[in-house]
Amino acid sequence: MDFQLNGAEYRAVKLDVFAQLKVSRKLLPLIATIVSDIQMLKEAGGEGGDKFKALETILPKIADSIADMPEENVNAILFPCLSVVTRKTAAGNWAPVFTQDSLMFDDIDLFTMLTIAGRVVVDNIGNFLPALPTSETAGQ
Repeated sequence: MDFQLNGAEYRAVKLDVFAQLKVSRKLLPLIATIVSDIQMLKEAGGEGGDKFKALETILPKIADSIADMPEENVNAILFPCLSVVTRKTAAGNWAPVFTQDSLMFDDIDLFTMLTIAGRVVVDNIGNFLPALPTSETAGQ
């Protein structure tokens, strides 16, 4: 998946199935708290821009939920997602965005980092999201 963000070009490959499972397991409690917002993602439907625009509108709420998560869980989501992303450099090469638990570009701020990770999540487990309930069920 290729995308642009803040004037930079990014490319993300798919997470392997075990990384997808790991990320999904850590995200499920978060997703349960934003079930109504998932409906917005579903209504955006399709591939590409509309789905990502919908994601960007709910990203601040997701950021608040992530702030309440233990650091181990946050890292279990962010590290695999960021590790599959490269960025086009001025020389035209593709360089990793994240290596050895560190961001490789100083201009990537918190919102940009979460947006990148969010795009990877949608690309990797977005097909799983439509199977989730669109409203909370009493007693669960």
